[in-house]
Amino acid sequence: MRIRYWRLNSTEVLKANYPVEKVNHWDIKSTIDEYQQFGVFWFKYGTPYDKEPIHGICFYYNEIPQQIVQDLIDFLQSKLGGKVLYKQTRVFLQGSKEFADSQSIGKLATELSLKFNVTIEITIEFEKVTEKEKVENSFDLPSNKALPIVGPD
Repeated sequence: MRIRYWRLNSTEVLKANYPVEKVNHWDIKSTIDEYQQFGVFWFKYGTPYDKEPIHGICFYYNEIPQQIVQDLIDFLQSKLGGKVLYKQTRVFLQGSKEFADSQSIGKLATELSLKFNVTIEITIEFEKVTEKEKVENSFDLPSNKALPIVGPD
């Protein structure tokens, strides 16, 4: 089964202990105000860009100044590398360093929060979760923030 943990904070993610190979997707949503947001995210199987998936870290943005977009590109590229590709309000760092461990996600979320003075909210989606892992809360994430995802794994 697939499970999405949502509305997590950095501390909850940093305390987590899960099998990295089961992470399917993560997203760090950063809110400046009601309309201004950006989110840094990663998909295990790549993020769609036209018809081909792009592997690497990506971000989207809504209603934020172009200077913040450029600062975000510079910040992420200095940490993770990658070739910058644009698609409307999404930026792809093709070939950038990829990660799914709790320490890297939690640390990046904290750094984004401090550097850009934003509140953050983290979502992590897992695949191939067993019933036993779900019942025993094996991932050390808050069970009240878990949402089962209907459909095939």
